[in-house]
Amino acid sequence: MTLSRRRIMAIAPAAAALALAPSVQQRARTVVDVRAFGATGDGTTDDSRAIQAAAAATGSGCTLRFPSGTYRFAQRWPAGTAAIVINRVADVVVEFEPGAELLIDNLDPVTHTGTGHGLLVRGPASRISLRDVNIRWAARARRSLGDGIRVVGCPTPGEGAPVGWSGPLAPVDQVSMSDCVIRASPQTGVVMHGVSDITVDRLRVVDSRADGLHFNACRRARIADYDAVDTGDDGLALVTYYAPEFSFDDAAHTFAFPTLIDWSNADFTINDVRVHGSQANGIRIAGAHRVTVGGLVVTGAGAGSAVMADSAAPGTDVGWNYLASRGVRVEDLSATDCDTGIHLLARPGAVGDRQFTDFDVTIDEATLDDCSNWSVRAESLSDTTARGLRMGNCRISATSTTGGNGGVGLENTQQIALGDMSIRHANAVVAFRASNAEQLAVDRLEVTIGGSGPATGTPSPCVSLEDSDGTITAIDVYWPAAPPGWTAVRQSAAGRCSVDPAIVRALKVTPPGGSFVVTCP
Repeated sequence: MTLSRRRIMAIAPAAAALALAPSVQQRARTVVDVRAFGATGDGTTDDSRAIQAAAAATGSGCTLRFPSGTYRFAQRWPAGTAAIVINRVADVVVEFEPGAELLIDNLDPVTHTGTGHGLLVRGPASRISLRDVNIRWAARARRSLGDGIRVVGCPTPGEGAPVGWSGPLAPVDQVSMSDCVIRASPQTGVVMHGVSDITVDRLRVVDSRADGLHFNACRRARIADYDAVDTGDDGLALVTYYAPEFSFDDAAHTFAFPTLIDWSNADFTINDVRVHGSQANGIRIAGAHRVTVGGLVVTGAGAGSAVMADSAAPGTDVGWNYLASRGVRVEDLSATDCDTGIHLLARPGAVGDRQFTDFDVTIDEATLDDCSNWSVRAESLSDTTARGLRMGNCRISATSTTGGNGGVGLENTQQIALGDMSIRHANAVVAFRASNAEQLAVDRLEVTIGGSGPATGTPSPCVSLEDSDGTITAIDVYWPAAPPGWTAVRQSAAGRCSVDPAIVRALKVTPPGGSFVVTCP
């Protein structure tokens, strides 16, 4: 192992102290300094060879260190597909000192696409710690090859190798990341495939062309204090794919299972996540199992949802397939200026396989402001109903008069349970709509309208129940400017009104000039 003189001098006193203290058994770690391999860190010189040599010299029990400086990596299509490759090792630390940065400057000059990743951990590997890793692409790329940090392992569910896998299994476990920053990656900020026992603390991803942080077929993870800013896709994605048997897609390097198992992005605890400016969703959960999210703030997801839980069966014209997630709990959610706040979306296909419709998602203490389409949307895209959304306290404020009016919409659903729902809307629009919602249960629905209503014509009801049944314990409607005779709640559809309507146990409309009557046109 080649060490710089400065590093040798730095560790010498500590080594001497240990020699004088027989009770101390732990040896000092071997430090591999990229400057000892010729890296300059001046931001101009191409340090590619030195960085690769230092990474190759990093064996088990070593620390790969980047002192303060900007290390330019300009080699296109590097060996191992990354600037830093960590492979076949255990107990390794990659550490960037304050002021250290890896500058990736290897885009294809013609296509402006990426030619490699920043840091790659490839199995077999265990006990890998990434500390203060700071990676930035020098120029903005088209969405293409180039993850900031990529960790590639293989699930080991006890069934042997997945179909499509070649060679021995290459597991990765006990990966920790702390205080890492990824900027302008051509693909994902950080992605992990088939990794076990993960810790991510204080990660920041800015301006990635794809997801900020993505997991596929992982298990046992804890993510805390994560920021995603202006990501090209989801801020945080937990996506495990469906296939009739345990499978591996070599081209995409993704894993798929026939059912939800302990490797279906299972046993995740996620706290204090902030997503701003995502081009898709704040957090997307597909094919996941036992996930707890607390303290999620999403702003500016103008083309997606703050929380998306979706499924897709084969044959539904979606490029990937994934099962309905179960055991998901989200608490303390804040969403502002999103297309949709919360979206539960089932795509079960013609067969109607219940693995693609039976969710288990609980959301409590949600504040949803100024969503342009829906604040809450649960739906199935076929006649097979979507099931399994439960909500506790939810506060909504909206001004939209397009799409779903920024309100609540249920369509082709069953057994949706809503707690205390409060909707404040600036306009007289339908703010709560249930269509073919079977066995609906709502504890309390409060709708407050602030506007004066349309200049001409009859204002729409603020609550619409169509082809729906179940029980709404109480509806309270407040509209100071309501015109005389206005109908606040409309229940429609032939048959439902006379045979099995949704029951509203208590309806209060203020002022009294509004209608107290549930009508069935």
